[in-house]
Amino acid sequence: MKRMMALSALLALAAVAAFGEPVKWRGIFINDEDWNLRPWAEKRFGASEGIGTNTYAIIYDMMKADGLNLIWSAMHEGGYEFSSRPENIAQAKEAGIWIGTSHCEPMLRNNCYIGEENKSKWDWLNHKDFVTDYWREGAKRGEDANVLWTLGMRGIHDAGMRQGTNMAHKIEIMQEVFKTQCSLLPPGAPKVFCPYKEVLPIYNAGLKVPVGTTILWVNDNFGYVRRLGGPQCNGYGQGIYWHVSYWGAPHSYLHLCTTPPAFMWYELVAKCANNGVRDLWMLNVGDVFQAEILMYCYGKFAQDPDYWMTRPDPQSEVLGMWVDECLARRRGGAENSEDSENNLCVSAALREKIIAHLNEYYNLGFIRKPEHMCTKWAEALPSTFKADLLARYHALLNEDIAIEKELAALCDSASHSRRLSGARPMGKRPSRAQASAERDTYFRAIGFQAQFLAHAGIIFLEGKGKDYALEHLDALNRRFDEIEGGKWAGFWWDTIDDPAPPHRSKGLACMHMNWPWNADRNRHDGALRGKYSATFYTPSRDFEMFPAGGTRLVASRPGTNGGAWRKVAGLGTSGNALALLPVKPGVGEDATLEYNLCASATLRETNLVIRFLPDFALWPGLGMKIGVKIGDQPEKVVEVPASDSNIGERDRTRQTAVQDNFIDVRVPLYKEEIERLNKLGDKRIVPITIRAIDPGVVIDKVGLEIETKQ
Repeated sequence: MKRMMALSALLALAAVAAFGEPVKWRGIFINDEDWNLRPWAEKRFGASEGIGTNTYAIIYDMMKADGLNLIWSAMHEGGYEFSSRPENIAQAKEAGIWIGTSHCEPMLRNNCYIGEENKSKWDWLNHKDFVTDYWREGAKRGEDANVLWTLGMRGIHDAGMRQGTNMAHKIEIMQEVFKTQCSLLPPGAPKVFCPYKEVLPIYNAGLKVPVGTTILWVNDNFGYVRRLGGPQCNGYGQGIYWHVSYWGAPHSYLHLCTTPPAFMWYELVAKCANNGVRDLWMLNVGDVFQAEILMYCYGKFAQDPDYWMTRPDPQSEVLGMWVDECLARRRGGAENSEDSENNLCVSAALREKIIAHLNEYYNLGFIRKPEHMCTKWAEALPSTFKADLLARYHALLNEDIAIEKELAALCDSASHSRRLSGARPMGKRPSRAQASAERDTYFRAIGFQAQFLAHAGIIFLEGKGKDYALEHLDALNRRFDEIEGGKWAGFWWDTIDDPAPPHRSKGLACMHMNWPWNADRNRHDGALRGKYSATFYTPSRDFEMFPAGGTRLVASRPGTNGGAWRKVAGLGTSGNALALLPVKPGVGEDATLEYNLCASATLRETNLVIRFLPDFALWPGLGMKIGVKIGDQPEKVVEVPASDSNIGERDRTRQTAVQDNFIDVRVPLYKEEIERLNKLGDKRIVPITIRAIDPGVVIDKVGLEIETKQ
């Protein structure tokens, strides 16, 4: 049986490799590298090299193993301009990696290194010749390289575009910039334009991008895609810029990579690839190495989005592939050539345990990223939910320790030449070094982050102090410094005191964690919910009836033109959100969900609460609406709030939503409906029908919210 399971994993890998067409450019953006990557690189390779060819060699190997072929290099000051060193360009070309520069660094130049004396000249209206010559140098540097040229112009170092007195003037300036940049490049040179942050409203207002350019659509920095192109983008390539790490207003998340692969799948595969976004995917991976698993998942999705569109549980499948390929990997060489399948360190049972552990880690991280935890959030949690969440943090910690013990037992088994029942398939035993390497790989990619998340939750929900953090989190850092012979020493930043890195100002550096002992940094207030206390019930896996007193999803009917609501394992705070699939205009319209909401208490002022993922409309002209019918009440059209692509990161509703990863809409029950239900006594059942209207809507939870006494 174990042998057959291992074989099925190999067949799944083969299927991904052979099924469909990959995204053309599959890239990563190294960003906010001052906290982890730069200190580690300087410690390992010397301060004079920093993030140089040795570091890029490791990153390129990692990229190629994940099927990635494009890089936006590290951009922040404190190092050097990537394109200024010919060896960097030559190394990328030799490795088969395309190079480019980010949304704020056009024409293969890094504006952080423009020089203090030249910053005032970053002004298209008053210093056009200087800017043009500056870009001409970038074009010269990339003459013999594989370059995807970034067009456009923003402020220096990811600042907003400063020029233009009004929208029409800004469009005029950008059209001139495009014309000049294209004149510096050879005919047919591949180009990309990224309407990021303040540039997206300019594009939406009518900016014309040079034909043949790939338009790199953007997310809101938290994974929610702001918009795609739609039919009006014929003649252009289409791409997506997506984050699993972000530094900036309103809420950073730099330390861990807690984005669920199911969420990545929904936004990149189900939404983007299904609507023609297949020319370029760019993933902001922060300091790179803590994003190891998510880079792997991203690479698999990008290599064959058509295959992944059809998978019933993409998150568990791709995580299982990672365990097979990267944790329990088949090792080459003569010593393993006799029976490579039997050299696995991880049994089928342990494999499933690790996958389940990862699923729980990602769900807890989606419920609340540790970087977004704060005392106000913890204090505002309903008591029952808080108790359940705390129990899950402790269970995550205990499960991680238990898995490590099993891996340690494999090391002992290999050392003493004995078999542990069920520890691995029968056959040639792994060496102690091999088993120990698997244990280090596990801690590097999973254990550190799972334990950090668990400890962070315990700190906030149990009111632990700084002494607890010093004891447990410092221990994690020390152990990370020791794995793999000290290869990763100095990688993780100290979040407990969170001093500013050398190249960041202190006023902007305190963005890792809002620890309770740093009271001045506890600024997040998005958890307060007003006078209502809601209890939500997650629909069961196969839509079975729930016991009385819960929410019963009793039917799911497809639309008349195809498409239906489908539960996606791992998606949403529930881990079982219902997405309208496929995500395409005109598909899935009128698909319905039918609930029975059972209320055991006497109803007074009562709301139906629908919890959505806080996503955006697919493109302008489309909405994010559903129809909701409660009992005998007329159907009401409900729209996901703040779902217009022009709504920026400063919007209060979205600031709260991206911390919570949900957004609630309340539909009140009419007084007459409440009176009718109360007459039924213990048989109060509220029938609910939800009807699809627009594409892209994801329903996380549905429940009744009953007024409570204050």
